[in-house]
Amino acid sequence: MAVLIEGALAVVAVALAWLFSVPLREQFPTSGTSLAWAVARGLVATVPMLAMFWWLVHSDWPALEALQQQVERLISEMFPSANIGQLALVAVLAGVGEELMFRGVLQTIFGWWTTPIAGLLISGLMFGLLHALSKVYFALATVIGVGLGWMTWYFEDLVGPMVAHSLYDFVALMYLCRRRGMREVGER
Repeated sequence: MAVLIEGALAVVAVALAWLFSVPLREQFPTSGTSLAWAVARGLVATVPMLAMFWWLVHSDWPALEALQQQVERLISEMFPSANIGQLALVAVLAGVGEELMFRGVLQTIFGWWTTPIAGLLISGLMFGLLHALSKVYFALATVIGVGLGWMTWYFEDLVGPMVAHSLYDFVALMYLCRRRGMREVGER
C-alpha cells in the first residue's frame, strides 16, 4: 500500500508539473560533478534529521512517548513483515515522490504566486500537515519540510533533498522495524 501511495504521489507531481508548466527537469543537476555534490549535500542533511529522530525515540517527555507509541502502532500495521528491500523501496519512493510534489512542484508554484520564501514556507507547512500524526510530529515534520525546502531553493536542485529524505526514511524504518521485532521476540 505504501509503495502505491508514494509511487502515485510521484506520478501526480509530474502531472501537476506538466499542467502548471513547472520545469522539473531544470531542478536536477546536469553534470556528474553537480550530481555528486547534490548527493553529498543530501547525505550531510540527513545527519540533523537522524539526530532529531534519535532524540524522538529516546526521549521520556510524555508528548514524545505518546508519539512513539503511535508511530510504533503505525509501523506494525504498515510493515508487519517487510524485508530490507521492501523498506528501501518505500523509503526511496517516499523521498522521490514527496520531494517532487512538495519541493519540486508546490514550492515552485507557491513561489511564483507569492515569493520564493513564502513558497518554501507554505510547502513546508503542507508537508507538516501531511505528516500530522500529532501536534509534535506536525511541528517536527514542518521543520524538516522547511529545511528541505531551503535546500531546494538555495542549491536549486531536488537531488539533495531526495537523498536526505530517502535515507532518513530508510534508517528510521529499519530502526523502528528492528526495534519492533526485538520487542516481539522479548514478548514470546
